[in-house]
Amino acid sequence: MLNAISRHTNPVLWFALTALVLAASLPTSARAASWAEVGDRTLRSDIELLAARGLIDGPITTWPIPVGFFTGLLDESRLDKQPEFIRLAAYRVLDKLGGRNGNHGWKPTTDLRLATEPNLVRGFGASARDQADVRGGLAYEGDTVAARFQVGTQTRLQGGNPKPTFDGSYISFLAGNWQIYGGLVDQWYGPGWTSALTLSNNARPFPKIGLLRNNPHAFETPWLSWLGTWQLNFFVGLLEENTRQDRNTGVGSLRISIEPAKGLELTVSRIAEFCGGDNRCSPFQAAFGINNTNSNRNASNDEGTFEIKYTKDFNVLSFSPYLQISNEDTGPFTHSFETYLGGLSWAGPWGKDGAHWRLITEYTDSRATLDAFSFGTRQVGAAYNNDQYTDGYRYRGRTLGFSLDSESTLFSLVGSVTDTRGWTYRVAYYNAHINTAELAAVQATGSPIRNIVSARPVTVNQIEAGLTVPYRDFQFDLSLRAQDKRPFPGTSGQANAELGISYHF
Repeated sequence: MLNAISRHTNPVLWFALTALVLAASLPTSARAASWAEVGDRTLRSDIELLAARGLIDGPITTWPIPVGFFTGLLDESRLDKQPEFIRLAAYRVLDKLGGRNGNHGWKPTTDLRLATEPNLVRGFGASARDQADVRGGLAYEGDTVAARFQVGTQTRLQGGNPKPTFDGSYISFLAGNWQIYGGLVDQWYGPGWTSALTLSNNARPFPKIGLLRNNPHAFETPWLSWLGTWQLNFFVGLLEENTRQDRNTGVGSLRISIEPAKGLELTVSRIAEFCGGDNRCSPFQAAFGINNTNSNRNASNDEGTFEIKYTKDFNVLSFSPYLQISNEDTGPFTHSFETYLGGLSWAGPWGKDGAHWRLITEYTDSRATLDAFSFGTRQVGAAYNNDQYTDGYRYRGRTLGFSLDSESTLFSLVGSVTDTRGWTYRVAYYNAHINTAELAAVQATGSPIRNIVSARPVTVNQIEAGLTVPYRDFQFDLSLRAQDKRPFPGTSGQANAELGISYHF
C-alpha cells in the first residue's frame, strides 16, 4: 500500500507532512525565526548596513543567513550610540526575525504574487515566476526546531495548467551550533544584488538536505583563529522534474566563507551535478574529482566560484566593492571557462530622521573565457551547458544561477530609499545583451548547447520602479516595468506590472 502511494505522491508532500507531525509533538517555546530568507530587499539592505557597522559578525553572502548571526543585536547597549538610521535598521531586522516580539509557536503564512508577465531580470528580491505564483500554509518556531509547510501553484492566468507546488516548505533542527535543514529552500550564493553566477532564486527551489553554522564565531585554536568568523553550507539535492532528459539528477554543494580581516569576506564554493539519466553514477568522484579534461573526464558537471567582498564604513557612508568568478567544469587555472560578476554598493543616511539610501551598480558576463581573464579567447556556450548533462544547470525551465542564462551580459543600476516607516522606494535600469550570434548558430542546429531565454541575440533596455510597504504582519510589493524589446520570438517592447502580498504572523 505504501509503495503504491509513494509512486503517485510527490516526495516533498511526505517531507512536509512529516515536518508538521514532528513540530506538533514539540513544546512551544520562544525562539526567533530559523533564518533571514532570500527575497526581501529591505531586509538585505538593513543587514548590509549593520554588518558594515560591525553589529553583525560573519560572512553575509550565503543566504539564507541563520538567526545566530543576529544575536548581538539584542544587546541594546550596542545600539545606543549608533545613528538613528542604524538603530531603525536593527529594529526592522529583529522584528522580521521575531527577536523583539516573542515570535513562537504556530503561525500562518501566505505569499501571493500576480504579474502581467514575470520579470525578465530576476534579482535578489522575490518576484513571480509566472503570471500567478501563490502559496500558503503553516509555520512552526520552537526552541530547536522550525518547520514550514506551504502548498501553492505557479501558472498562467489564462490557458495555464495549475499544478501543486510545495516551494518554501522545510524543516530545520538546531544541533549545537549546526543547523540541519531539509526541504525546498531558496538559496543565494554570492555578493551580487542583481545576479548570482551559480545559485540564485531565479529557478524554483529543488528538494535538498543540508547543514550550515548557526553562529559564525571564529575558531578558538591559534592555528585557525586567523580565519576569523566563518560560515559553511553543505547540501545534497535532487533535480526531480518529469520533463528533464537526465531524470533524477543529483546535485551537491560545499561553500565556505571566511572573514580574516574586518570587512573582508573571502569565499570558495563548489556545486556538482551527478548521476541522473544515463550518466555514470559516481558520487564519490563527483565530490573529490576536481580535474576534468578531454583525456580524463569525470562523471559530473561541476562549477566552482571564488568571491571577494570588501566593506568599509566611513560613519556617514558605507562602501562595498565585490567580485565573483565562476569556473565551469574544468581545472581551476587552465581551460577553466570563467564567467564574471562585479559590482559596487554605496549606502548612507537620507536626512536625520532614520531613513537610508542605497546605490548599486553591477555587471555580469556569462560569456565564458578559456582561462581566467583571457577575454580574447572564449568558449561559446560553456556557461550552464554540458554535453553529458544535456539539461545543464537548469531546473523547471530556469537557470539555477544567472537569470539571463549563457552567453549574456547584464549591466544594472539600482537605487533605493528606505524611510523611517520601513517603506522602500526603488528605481532600476537594466541593459541586457542576451545570447550571441555564435551561440545562436549552434542552437539553430538543434544542439543542447543553448540559451533558454532567447534563441537569437537581442539587446533589451528595461526600467523599473518599485515600492515595498510593510503593514503590521503584511508586506506589499508593487513593481512597474517597461522594456524596449523582448527576447526572441518576441519583437516589440512591453510594459508590465507585478503585485506581491505576503503575510507572516
